[in-house]
Parts: sequence; structure tokens; C-alpha cells
Amino acid sequence: MEKPSDQVLGKTEDIPAVMRVESSTLEPITINDNNARFVFENKGILSRDTVLQFQLTTSAGVGFLPIGAGIYSLIKKATLRVGAKRICEITDLPFYRSMTHTYNTPSYRANYVRFMKGINNTLVPNQLGTTLGGANSNVDAGKFQPTGGEVAVSTFKPEDTVVPKDMKLGTTPETTPCWSIYLRELFPILESIELPLFLMNEEVVVDLEFNKQTSATDVAKNGVGTLCCFEADSVTPNPGEVLHVCSLVKESCLMYVDTIYYANERMEDIDRQTDATKGMALKYTDIISNVASMGDQVPIVAGTNTLRETEVIHQLPLSGFSVKNVFWCFNAPARSSLTNGGQQKSSPEFYNPFYGKYGMLATPKSSTFDIRVNDSLVFPEPITNPALKATEASLVYNSPVYLHTALYSRDSYTAKTGEFADQPNALPISSSVADIAGGGTYRLFGGLNGTELLGGQHFEAVNLSTMPGDANDDSIYINQKPIEVLHRKFATNQHTNFRYNAYYFAEVVKGFALKNGNVVIQQGPSVVMAQ
Repeated sequence: MEKPSDQVLGKTEDIPAVMRVESSTLEPITINDNNARFVFENKGILSRDTVLQFQLTTSAGVGFLPIGAGIYSLIKKATLRVGAKRICEITDLPFYRSMTHTYNTPSYRANYVRFMKGINNTLVPNQLGTTLGGANSNVDAGKFQPTGGEVAVSTFKPEDTVVPKDMKLGTTPETTPCWSIYLRELFPILESIELPLFLMNEEVVVDLEFNKQTSATDVAKNGVGTLCCFEADSVTPNPGEVLHVCSLVKESCLMYVDTIYYANERMEDIDRQTDATKGMALKYTDIISNVASMGDQVPIVAGTNTLRETEVIHQLPLSGFSVKNVFWCFNAPARSSLTNGGQQKSSPEFYNPFYGKYGMLATPKSSTFDIRVNDSLVFPEPITNPALKATEASLVYNSPVYLHTALYSRDSYTAKTGEFADQPNALPISSSVADIAGGGTYRLFGGLNGTELLGGQHFEAVNLSTMPGDANDDSIYINQKPIEVLHRKFATNQHTNFRYNAYYFAEVVKGFALKNGNVVIQQGPSVVMAQ
């Protein structure tokens, strides 16, 4: 007897779409403050929706995750291995995800990413009115602050704002939020391939290396802001190096695994798709990171309206790879400005009070760059204008970069002569660190200087494929010469004359296949380079 489903017009799928998903909780086989390891069973197909759970606690209960990097600040390095073969690996994850999450819409970041990952880089007008002392004179009325800021319970004054409760790290596991990272956010292979664990002979392992801020020794070695940032002290606004610590709750570090099982015919079809003996391979994206110095800056004499512009050329060793996109950003590991032959210390010195150690800093005058690939310049004229940079970055994922202008660039509030200093009347963020009763006009997160937010989410990205978007079928093969990034003009003034590093991330296309249960990785053209 024919089944009713056979009478449905237009049904052309010969393989029954029978699927079931099994969910399980996977505990790490080893875990400490430095690293963790998870090992999968070789059963079914690993779903891209598999998720990791983390909790962090602080010693003082006034901590919050870096507003650009969120919970990604925990991961120093993540590696996916099958046996002894490395499938995917990413380092400096907080910078990479700070960039890629800016492609999410502001609504999505404010209402989902903020709660799930601790990223809070959307801005809203602050709650101040214009009246101050009976006159329309509050200079901070209409300026911006991070989403969700709450009026301080201790004062109930609109000019006294603290970290929202849903983002504040607690002192115990019962009082601190739970954060999550999808496994596909660590390993982009899962965006295009759900791993067929049932076909693999060797064990599949996820290794995580953590950043540490667990003791005063860690703070002295790595600096505050490695894991989290802190509200200002009520007595000493905008303090120097706050010696609070932050720790991973190891008992709640879990992986929630979704394993997919299909009908037998579909499982056999997956086996055929990944069969290396037939020359078959599935394409996937991997991330290659590189860190390069922007050069040792010489001192700038204070008060001389000096702007220094230097030229720096970086080579990215990507010969033999098929590259889709290249991202980069600038960061100063120790924010100490070189002035008058000495160091003018920023406050705090070793971290940004909002971005931690993961600020992606914009130069006071917009920098100029070009990029050379296979001996050809990508742009006929170097790119300087911040709007053009944002447009080029939008071609990477065929989506706009959803960032407030003041976070992405300093162009809208800096002078256009001299040292390109910030203009107080044009600042969209309050520089006050005290409420009205304390002689100020506004108090953000206990008294942190809000201008530290400005220009802290700048990055540059170039799509190297022939069409906008992120398709694995659209990439460019790099010949013998490396990619060159030409920083024609990189500007610093007396306040931003840091020792910068450039963090590069290249999205490359590789091939994944299986031969007798063993993984075969292809690099570059769609041919097996070696067995």
C-alpha cells in the first residue's frame, strides 16, 4: 500500500528526512585555572549548536566583562584536534570576536548578546535632563552611555549610574551570571560542516587555554582587565590599577552537546561526501592569526601640538592558502604614553576601564592603509576615510558594521589641525567622574571616565574574494609572496603615543575529508596536496 506522503506533489527527496537529536552534558576530563580538555564520543554527528558554559567570580563583586570582548576574554587559545591532527585553532579570540560581533544588529547585541556573552558595546542616551541648578546648563544631557546602565540604588540620582545587575559578576557561583559560547564561535568549521564523529577512528578533542586573573601575582604579571574590569571606587574615582581578582568557576564549566542521528541512508550519504579516496572534500573556514609590532615610538614633546605619522609594512605569511578575508586592529598592551623622554601613565596604566586589555584603538588622525596581494595592490588609492574603511569592512560579511561612530573612529570629535586633540564640546560621552552633588555632572559605572570608550572599537577588514560575502567557494589563492599590509600613515600624538601591536586574522578556506576513518586536511587548491 502506498503511503500518503508518496502522493505529495513536488516531493523529490529520495532519502527519508528522519532525524533525531540527543542532548547530553559533557564534563571536562581535565580542568584547572590554565586549561581544560573535552573529549567526544565517536557517535553520531556533532551539531553546530553545541555550547560551552562558563561562570566567573570576582573578589569584590564590582566586576564586569570587557564590554567589547565579553566572555571571550576568558579564552586565550582554543584548539580542535582529531587524534594528533589539528583541525582548527584560534588565538587572541577576544579581538577576533570583538570585530565579528559588530556585524550583529544593535538590537540583537543589546537584547541577546549582552545577556549571553557580556558584550555591551551598544550606546543609548543617558538619563540626564538639561536642568542643572535651575538652568538648562547640564553639558552631559543627551550624551551616550552603554546600554542597560542603572541608577545607583545608594543615591537614586540619574547622574549616578552603575553596572547593570545582569552584567555584574558576583562573588559566589550563586550570585554571578552564566555565560555561553557556541562551539562554532571557537571553530568556524562547524559553521559549514557538522562533524561526522561516527566515521572517525581517532578521538575528537577540544583544548581550551584560559587567561588568568586569579591572584595578585597574575595581576602583576598580566595586568588587570585580562578577564574582567571593575567599577570605580566610590572614594577614589577612576582609580589606577585595581588589585581585584577574577576566577573561573571550574565546577560549572560544562559543554552541552547536541548529537544528530539521521536515517541510515542519510548517514551513508554523509560517508560518501567526505570520502577522500574519491577525491571528495568539504570546504570549511579556518582562522590564521598573527601579531606584529607597529614599531617602537620615540617620545613626543608635550604641549607642542605634535602629530607624528609613520609608515609601517607588515607581511602576513599566507603563501599556499586560499584567503577570503583579512581583519586587523591596533592594541597597546601597556597604555603608557611616551612624552618628554619619559612615560606619561594613563589611568589605569595597564588596561582600559571598559575594554580591559582588548581595546581596539583608533588613531587620533585616521590612519592610511593599502594591501598588496600576489604583487597587486587591492586599492588604486590608499584608504584613509573612516566611512570608506567601514564600507570595506561591510563587504566581508555583506553586512554593515553596526557601531556608534564615536566607538569606531575619532574623526567626528577631534580637531583637524595640530595634534588632532579631542574637542571637549564635541565629545558624545561624558568625561565627568562625579555626580552633581560631588561637583560634577555625571558619574558612569561608579566614576569611570566615559571618554575611555571613544575610539575603542576600531578595526579594519578587507574582503579579498571576487564577490561580497563569506562563501567558502569564493577565495583567492596566495602565491609564493606573502600578503603585505602597507600602513602608509599611522598617526600618534602626545596622548596616544603607545607601543602598539597590530593583531591580524585571516579567514582561509581548507578542505575536510576522511580516509579509512582518518582525517585528511587539504590546504589551498581543491586537490589533495599530500597523504
